[in-house]
Amino acid sequence: MVTAFSLPYPHEAVALDGMHLTIDDVVRVARHGAHVELPPSAEKAIARGHALLIGHVARGATIYGLTTGVGALDGETLSSEDNRAFQRNLLLSHAAGTGAPMSLESVRAMLLVRANVLARGRSGARLEVVRALVSMLERGVYPYVPEIGSVGASDLAALAHAGLLLAGEGWALVSGTRVPGAEAMNAHGIALPELSGRDAFALINGPAQTLGTGALAVHDAARLARVAEMAAVLSMVGARSRTDFLDARLFEEERDPCAESARHMRELLSGAREASTSVREPLSTRCAPMVAGAFRAAIARAEQVLAIELNRPVDNPTLLADGSLTNNSGVMHAAPVAEVLDALVTSAVNVAQMSERRTARLLDPALNNGLPAFLLHPRAKAGLHSAFMIHQYTAAALVGELRTACMPATVQSIPVSNGTEDHGSMSALAARRAARAMTLAETVLAIELLTAAQAIDLRALAEPALNVPARVDAIHRSLRARVPVLIEDRLAAADIEFALEFARSQ
Repeated sequence: MVTAFSLPYPHEAVALDGMHLTIDDVVRVARHGAHVELPPSAEKAIARGHALLIGHVARGATIYGLTTGVGALDGETLSSEDNRAFQRNLLLSHAAGTGAPMSLESVRAMLLVRANVLARGRSGARLEVVRALVSMLERGVYPYVPEIGSVGASDLAALAHAGLLLAGEGWALVSGTRVPGAEAMNAHGIALPELSGRDAFALINGPAQTLGTGALAVHDAARLARVAEMAAVLSMVGARSRTDFLDARLFEEERDPCAESARHMRELLSGAREASTSVREPLSTRCAPMVAGAFRAAIARAEQVLAIELNRPVDNPTLLADGSLTNNSGVMHAAPVAEVLDALVTSAVNVAQMSERRTARLLDPALNNGLPAFLLHPRAKAGLHSAFMIHQYTAAALVGELRTACMPATVQSIPVSNGTEDHGSMSALAARRAARAMTLAETVLAIELLTAAQAIDLRALAEPALNVPARVDAIHRSLRARVPVLIEDRLAAADIEFALEFARSQ
């Protein structure tokens, strides 16, 4: 059995009941292979929901996507004899995705989110279907899911590609190779449920692709905020910057995220002595807590929205708490998530732009307070060695990439299904770009960490009595355990990769 994780799994399982899933749960399952289980209360809720659905069918209710077609074909009536064939056809026709495959962690996150919603019992899916989804997570079956196809009024295409495996169709990824889905399910001992009722439709409704990928991006953003403050402080020490712009008296509202960032930076600089002779620091330094604070505010808002959306009983039609059913729910529209993810990207770009500017100043002898150009080590020959010259090129290229991601996905709506679905949130695009933006921005910060560490080393060579605050010194030593001081030129890309690993460990 091939999985992406080392056994044994972490002991504490994530229990799915449709009400308590968190961002941390998504990360633990998607990235670290935590166990997933359906508690008895969830199994009871799922069985009750299916019984209620069958009762509505028996009473002759019109049920969208069960007794009718879907989309602009909702005026077409489907007989009970059509039902099983319709389940299969629905998955085949909606699995129209394209592009590169979703990452394994994003696929796991998506399956987890949809299983959690179905565990609420509001979709009418059968228990066997939800158990099969959980088995895919537990046994390491990863559907091959192209990342493009959703317009954000349910991630239909992505979820259909995943759901196909439950019908013995589609593809799975095994050791990086695409294999028939039925073969993968059989190899992992997962019985295929006979899809009926509205099982297939329940599998593909809702923004699970958006929420899974978005949750991972928001988690990464929280780490990115910590690294941004750390990198700014290391650059300040390397540049011998003034620190008075962090004075707590400038940040009187304790609940202000900017005050939080300033406090974190002050704590890292505890014990520092003022060394700069300048009156003012450049904006990329003295305004760092404002930009980092704005990023923290964007993260907090995204976490607030995700906490709601991860546990919203998303489907249409959907069973209501009193057992009645509606065909007219709009909660599968993912505008709340898409908008906070768009805002998160914009804020991350500002963090990265500021970081690149600090890196550039450290390399410029006219601006770095007495350090050599490109932070060339005194034992290296200028011209023969280029030191950190091209590191900044890469940071600038990354910022350029990030800027192209700032056009909000949420304004890109295009009507589909003959105009019956005339507005989409484009949330899957927002989530995908947010995930990529966090990676790009963190790489910019990794380059700043490398540059600042070199500046501190060169400063210490010139000033043996250099005062380096204890916490900054600890960070510097930890980074140096992965990346030694640069004396003569070596493979720059490897150093950046090691620094990125260091940043991700924070």
